[in-house]
Amino acid sequence: MEFLESFTGLHLPWWGWSVVLLSGAGVAFGKAAVPGSGILIVTLLATVLPSRMSTAVMVPLVIAGDFFAAKEYWRYADRRELAVLVPSGLLGLGVGYLILRCTTDAQLKPMIGWLVLVMLAIQQITAFLAKRGGRNKRTEGPRENPWIISAFGVLAGTATGMANASGPILGMYLLWSRREKLPYLGVTACLYVLLDLLKIPMHLSLGTLTVQSLKVGLVALPSLFPGLLLSFWVVRRFSQDSFRKAVLFFTLLATMNLLL
Repeated sequence: MEFLESFTGLHLPWWGWSVVLLSGAGVAFGKAAVPGSGILIVTLLATVLPSRMSTAVMVPLVIAGDFFAAKEYWRYADRRELAVLVPSGLLGLGVGYLILRCTTDAQLKPMIGWLVLVMLAIQQITAFLAKRGGRNKRTEGPRENPWIISAFGVLAGTATGMANASGPILGMYLLWSRREKLPYLGVTACLYVLLDLLKIPMHLSLGTLTVQSLKVGLVALPSLFPGLLLSFWVVRRFSQDSFRKAVLFFTLLATMNLLL
């Protein structure tokens, strides 16, 4: 621990360093296997680091994870869907930047948590009513509605700009649109390559991306690569139903963590 403390200038307990060292693997799993699970690492990092520093530490990790996930899944992405999600996500990123400038650390997490909780309730009610009405599940969802896709894009961009916490929102998009797992992973991976790169000037402007935060991110980076290999192996062994259930579980768990 002495080397880590001298290299980063941080003094953390052993469990805090364990969270930092394994955060790369958590990012990889959220990027390349189960969307929404990455929010757990966001939450854990925020418990051992100042919230604004924790969001900056995540920047190099999520960018590296984006490129590897996009390389693996880009061919499954729907270009028409991306054409709607990208501009709306950029708009949301700008909103998130403005909110981040005007809010405190303590206000960020519950704002996102309540938003996701409301959306999750709406999704479950919609699914229940559709099932009672006997509608065809294959034709349900917002994937053909550009306004709904845009709304999810704005919300996801806002949440990722505020606290790297858009996983539950895009998890909601998967559940609502009934996307197959590989097309969904392809779309989100390609979307985040752009959004996360734009976080660099955003955090530089806010003064949160510092030499110290980059050093902490560098310490966490090695665990990203075994995490990616494990993620690629896991996602190909998930059935579609298991994938959706895992996304729902992690979305609920992450939302509770944000609210507590």
